[in-house]
Amino acid sequence: MTEPAAPRKVQQALVYLAALQGDDPERVRKTHGLAQRWRGRSVEHERAWLEAEQRWQLVHRLAPQLRGALQPQACDVGRRRVLRQGGALAVLLAAGGWLGWMYKRTAPFHHDLQTAHAQVPQALALPDGSQLLVAAESNLRVRFDHGQRQVLLLHGNVFFDVAHELWRPFLISTRLGVVQVLGTAFTVSDRGDRVQVAVARGRVQVRDLQGGEQVLQAGERICLDGQGRLGSLRSGGRFGPDLAHWQRGWWSFTDQPLVEVIGELNAYVGRTVQVDPRVANLRLTGSFPSDRPEVLLEALPGILPVRLLEQGAQRLVAPR
Repeated sequence: MTEPAAPRKVQQALVYLAALQGDDPERVRKTHGLAQRWRGRSVEHERAWLEAEQRWQLVHRLAPQLRGALQPQACDVGRRRVLRQGGALAVLLAAGGWLGWMYKRTAPFHHDLQTAHAQVPQALALPDGSQLLVAAESNLRVRFDHGQRQVLLLHGNVFFDVAHELWRPFLISTRLGVVQVLGTAFTVSDRGDRVQVAVARGRVQVRDLQGGEQVLQAGERICLDGQGRLGSLRSGGRFGPDLAHWQRGWWSFTDQPLVEVIGELNAYVGRTVQVDPRVANLRLTGSFPSDRPEVLLEALPGILPVRLLEQGAQRLVAPR
C-alpha cells in the first residue's frame, strides 16, 4: 500500500498551486519551472503534488461562497520565499488542513449489500454520515469517490437518510431512472414492475429515461413505469415513507396500488403471491407487521373486494 504524502510536502505543493493561479504571466512561467523541478526531486514530492491537486480540485466543487473563502490568493514563489508568504500562506495552510480533512472524508468507498428473503430491515451507515435501511431481498452497490456519491439499486426497497454535502452530489441509479438528492430522507423501491420514489423529508429530483424530470417535496410520491417514463405525481402530505414504522418492522401503505403492496410482501412470504390484473390497481391504506406477512394477506378480503385463491405452490389475489 502506498504511504500517504507528508503533510508539510503537501502544503508546499499547495503553495506552488496557489502561485500558478496568478495574473502575472512571467511570474506564473517561472513558478511553473520551480514547481516542475520540485516535483522531480523525489517520489515523495510527486506523491505530495498529486494529493495537493486532488485537494485543490475539491475547492472548485464547493458552492461559490465557500470556494471564495477557502481558495488562497496567488503568492510570490521565489526560490527562498516559497514558504515565507505571511498572511497569504497562513490562509493557504489553514485551507490545506481543511482540505486534508475533506480529502480523507471523501476517500473512495465501495460496498455491496444483498439482503436475504424475509430478512428484517438492515441498517447501513455510510462514511459521509448518510444512513440506509435496506429491506429484504434488496441488492445494491455503493460507490463513493472525491467527486460523487452513487448508489446503484439493482433490486429491492431502501430508505435513504442522506447527509447534506455541497461539494458531492448523491445519486441513486435504477434500471428506469435516476434520483438526485437535494437534502432529504426518502425511499426508492424496485420490485420488478415500476420504480417508486417517496419523500419523507426535504426534496429529490427524479429523472426518467426519456429526458423527463420532476422535483418531489416532502409527502410526495412518483413512479417510473416499465418504459422508464415518469408517472403522475401524488401529493397531499400522506405519501412519504414512515421511518419510525420501518425501524419497528412495519409496512405503512397510503393509497398504494395493490400490485406494489404484494410486490413488497413477496420478499417476506414463503409462497409467492400473484395479483390478478383486474385488481392490480386497487388502493390499500394501512399498517402491517413485515415480520408477519400473513397478517396482511388475511386482512385483504376484509379491506378490498378481493379473495385469496390457492394455486399449487402459488397463491392468487383475485376479484371477489
